[in-house]
Amino acid sequence: MRIIRDILNFNECLRNSYVAIGTFDGVHYGHQKLIKEAIEAAKKNSGYSVVFTFSNHPMELIKGEAAPKVINTIEEKLYLLEQLGVDCVIVQEFSQEFANLTAEEFVDILEKKLGSKELFVGFNFSFGVGGKSTAKDLVRLGEVRGIVVNELSPIYLEGKLVSSTLLRDKVLHKDIETINRYLGHNFVIMGEVVHGKKIARELGFPTANIKMSTRLYPKNGIYGAKVKIEGEDFYRYGVVNIGVNPTLKPGEKTVEVNILNFNEFIYGKTVVIELEEYLREEKKFSSIDELKRVIGNDIETWRRVVEERKNGYSTKDR
Repeated sequence: MRIIRDILNFNECLRNSYVAIGTFDGVHYGHQKLIKEAIEAAKKNSGYSVVFTFSNHPMELIKGEAAPKVINTIEEKLYLLEQLGVDCVIVQEFSQEFANLTAEEFVDILEKKLGSKELFVGFNFSFGVGGKSTAKDLVRLGEVRGIVVNELSPIYLEGKLVSSTLLRDKVLHKDIETINRYLGHNFVIMGEVVHGKKIARELGFPTANIKMSTRLYPKNGIYGAKVKIEGEDFYRYGVVNIGVNPTLKPGEKTVEVNILNFNEFIYGKTVVIELEEYLREEKKFSSIDELKRVIGNDIETWRRVVEERKNGYSTKDR
């Protein structure tokens, strides 16, 4: 997948592009439908599928610190887009210079730099100075340039409009199974493995400490997950602790993963964690021995779930 970091200073000209445009925070169920339409149109016409998105949330420029926290970092967004099979991603900084582009100037970029044949946008799409132009304006400007504009209708799941705003609330308050259902994929946490206090290793349960980012994390607790280590092309399984470790180091928010059947040093490498199941809430234990026993139970529980999946059944089926 090709990545273009700044379209304003991009001097090439792409050809025959089918472009999905949006912030795509979370790359959720609705986003995926829009992006897949662009991918399918590109394949049908022997073209090039492109996602035009942003390295920062537009609200960060407009509202500053009052802007909502993002569901995904840009690295996570790129990972999810690659999983969908996108050919190219424009990762544009939503700067003041970009925000000042008129509607006509933005469409000129889509025509002349991307060679757009078709555009795919959401029902609430806005663009141009002050976000005053809508999908209807895009249709009008596209017609002059021979560009077809496809406006996606609202997507509902369980009677609710699927949106990044809805997902932000669910990430903070709902169980991971519900979150994943609305996302249309497992909740992803990517990050570099950094040195921790190595307390878990001393207890016999070595964990990889993940560098924290300024983004939303699900509620504190213990999770079963899939894990991909940088340099490997397959998933392992692991037990993830998101929280403040009330027994050992209270107050310090961390993300740690114990990778099953794995005890290698991977400091400095990036890992991808996909949360699959919520195992239990985070608790403070009265002794180190009790903590060790419960951690061991968590690992054994997830190991059993993984084995049952491989054998074609689940404890939930019983």
